[in-house]
Amino acid sequence: MKTKSKSKMYRKMIIGFTVLTVIATSFADSKFTDIPANYWAQDTISWGVERNIIQGYQDNTFKPDQNVTEAEFITMFINAFEGVQESADTYWASGYYEYAKSHNWAIKGYGNTKAASTKINRTRVAEIVTGAVGVNYSGDNAIQYMLTKGLAEGRGSTPSVSGYQGSSLLKRSEAVQFIKNLMDKGVTEVKERPTNPSDPKDIPALPGENSSNGDVTLKELKKKDATPDVARAIGFMPKDAVSEPYVKEFLNSVVIKGGKATFTVPSSIPKGYTVYLDGIDGSAYSLKVSGGETRTVDIKEGIGMSMYVGSTAKQGITIMANGDVIWGAKHS
Repeated sequence: MKTKSKSKMYRKMIIGFTVLTVIATSFADSKFTDIPANYWAQDTISWGVERNIIQGYQDNTFKPDQNVTEAEFITMFINAFEGVQESADTYWASGYYEYAKSHNWAIKGYGNTKAASTKINRTRVAEIVTGAVGVNYSGDNAIQYMLTKGLAEGRGSTPSVSGYQGSSLLKRSEAVQFIKNLMDKGVTEVKERPTNPSDPKDIPALPGENSSNGDVTLKELKKKDATPDVARAIGFMPKDAVSEPYVKEFLNSVVIKGGKATFTVPSSIPKGYTVYLDGIDGSAYSLKVSGGETRTVDIKEGIGMSMYVGSTAKQGITIMANGDVIWGAKHS
């Protein structure tokens, strides 16, 4: 009796797998009713469906312009290179988040289903993808790396950071295109993202774009070059090795041009640290910010960035309109 029961179970499994295969194949081969023949990503979508990276919907639509959550993107991304990731956790994407976390990728949804279910923008995608190819960039630096390496083209006629439209939400069709771009460039496996930020100076300049820091060059003031009031502010905090790479990445992102400062708040905020921006648009108030934000603000007298653990200040920098940088902590 036991042998017969087991035999029936195996037959059911085989039949089930066969049915699933037939359904998946016929569905992949069918044409989606909302993808016209001249749609820009038609071939890309077919490519993704054939490889089980993404699927359509039961009504035979693909919904190419539907926005994608972080969980959906990393699931597609990891499926493409590493296959299905299982987990004992009940949340459907837990296995994928465990994989991404183990590779130090720039994710926000690990252990946070609300963040995992949030629609992801194109800058965040650039940060995840660049991390997966073995570098650690955030914001505009991640975008520029993608563009110069041919991993993205942006939405404009010529590749540019502004034309990439990093604040725009990612669409389903674009998600597949990002993955295909990597594979077309010969990427066959993903890597761990380095712990420390990569040097933006290693990123080539885009054609037609000046690689200099706007029309103002940042320069750090030394005590011997500073006024007495400024000198008292330099080195008033002890060295904090944990947050120092973060400050350097922030400074590397700053571009001052035409009386405005553009910068990116790095996404890799150390655990337990809170980041504030000071003097934004001339305000005397501090503004708590999240990692990954890119801002352009009027720089009147100066702007600042500070980092705290609880009520203890760990970092404090001020960037003056003339490019002078006051770093209020000892550092290498």
